[in-house]
Amino acid sequence: MPTRVRSFAPGPSMLPDEVLTEYQASIEHYADTGLGILELGHRSGQFEQLYNTTVERLRALIGVPAGYELLLLHGGARFQFTMLPANHLGLDAVADYLVTGHFAAAAATEATVYGYVNIAASTHADGYLRLPSPDETSLTPTARYVHYTSNNTEMGTQFRQPPSAPPGTWLACDASSDLLTRSFDIATHGLIYATSHKNLGTAGVAFVVVRADLLEPVRQLPPFLSYFTHAQAGSRFNTPPVTAIFVLNLMANWTSRQGGVAAMETLSTAKSQLLYRTIDDSDFYTGLVDRDNRSRVNVTFALPTAELEAEFQAEAARQGLVGLWGYRKVGHLRASLFNAISLDTVGQLAEFMEQFARAKRRRLPRHLRGGEARVLR
Repeated sequence: MPTRVRSFAPGPSMLPDEVLTEYQASIEHYADTGLGILELGHRSGQFEQLYNTTVERLRALIGVPAGYELLLLHGGARFQFTMLPANHLGLDAVADYLVTGHFAAAAATEATVYGYVNIAASTHADGYLRLPSPDETSLTPTARYVHYTSNNTEMGTQFRQPPSAPPGTWLACDASSDLLTRSFDIATHGLIYATSHKNLGTAGVAFVVVRADLLEPVRQLPPFLSYFTHAQAGSRFNTPPVTAIFVLNLMANWTSRQGGVAAMETLSTAKSQLLYRTIDDSDFYTGLVDRDNRSRVNVTFALPTAELEAEFQAEAARQGLVGLWGYRKVGHLRASLFNAISLDTVGQLAEFMEQFARAKRRRLPRHLRGGEARVLR
């Protein structure tokens, strides 16, 4: 495959070259169907085999224990902001939400339609630049569940360990941007969900792992909103996103060939350490978030001026390094280090950053070096 640009975008993410090659071949000919993957029927035996293989690979990769159902649904993670409380937050119940980013806040807001939401902790006042400490967290002893977002894609913070939950309360996790980049103890959670377009493949699938005893909703729902409906139908209550599931299967296979989640976690650590070292060793770049809460997946940083940030992106793109814009409500810069981004590619970015800093910093007044005055706090 010819050399192509390398994207640090927050999603849809890059796909490995091998996955793209396999996908391209499937467009005209998939298995023994005489059809391309875009034409494959979801009631066919070939799709049945594809679906089962995909689920088995994901179960093995993530370490899903017995007693949990794995669903592949429409709507991405955003639909789970609604589906989770619709199924599990009754009008007389409470759910605790840890609000550590814009998407975590959106999840909490949508849940208020179905029951009472207790904001157990929030770092909104600090611009979501850090995670709350246990001392700042007020959990409800009788909460139905505690919801948290394991990795804040926008600002670049990440829980190293899941938050605690009172006895009898289960954890619900939005793991959209760090699933498959590190291990998760599924057994400590009642439900984990993730969108597919970060480490799992391309857009179009919501990946949901739910404990079997949590499949039944607490209220009467339209069938499409019920986890039970989709579990009973094998994620085929309506026509599933066949092509996105195929890419999910390719990514699961690719991840296994790289050494699985353990290898991805080692790689994620090495990539992020390299980039943070480049930022911290410079008086030109400034990391945005609290160092103790830094994400290994989304590295956010600022330059001394907005003009330099625009120039940085333009020059990086000319070197084939794209997708470095910050979240639209935040600005600045961000490098998303999803699994398809190699350590060599991160090394190229780090080298470019050092060259750019050397070329530009001498033109700046001393008080602008480091960018502290511009970083949103």
